[in-house]
Amino acid sequence: MLLDKEKKFEEVFRAHFGELHRYAFKILGNTETAEETVQQVFLKLWEKDWQRIIHTSVRSYLYRAVYNESVNLIKREQRKVRYEIDLQHAGANHTYAEQSDTELRRQLHVALARLPEKSRMVFEMSRFQELKYHEIADALTLSLKTVEGHMTRALKHLRHHLADYLNLLTLIIMTGL
Repeated sequence: MLLDKEKKFEEVFRAHFGELHRYAFKILGNTETAEETVQQVFLKLWEKDWQRIIHTSVRSYLYRAVYNESVNLIKREQRKVRYEIDLQHAGANHTYAEQSDTELRRQLHVALARLPEKSRMVFEMSRFQELKYHEIADALTLSLKTVEGHMTRALKHLRHHLADYLNLLTLIIMTGL
């Protein structure tokens, strides 16, 4: 029984492999890929109880199977290429964002250095040390209103000096770079 099944399968393979290979080559444009695709179809056929599952002609079944396998291969390759392009694009965007971030930090440092000392200290304590206004007031022995005034001055100064970079930062945040 098994010997008959193997012999019948070999006959089908020999009878159809050449024409299926040419058909797959027309779809895929590569002889090695076409050969692998046809072999994959025959392997799947061998793994199934192929004599029972084929209700049409064997030839029609094989052509449809080769077509489906070829189309699936093309789709996988297209997804792979899109994924690689997306990775390259993300890498380039990440590099651009890092460069923009470095430049923004440099400009922030320059702008902070141009602030009056008390305003700079208040800003740094608030934003970098994350202290509350009343904690800053206590630490510097200033009134709460004076701390608020220094923060207002610092923020206005930074908005003015970093306006170009704030637009860039907004773009980066909006585009997800």
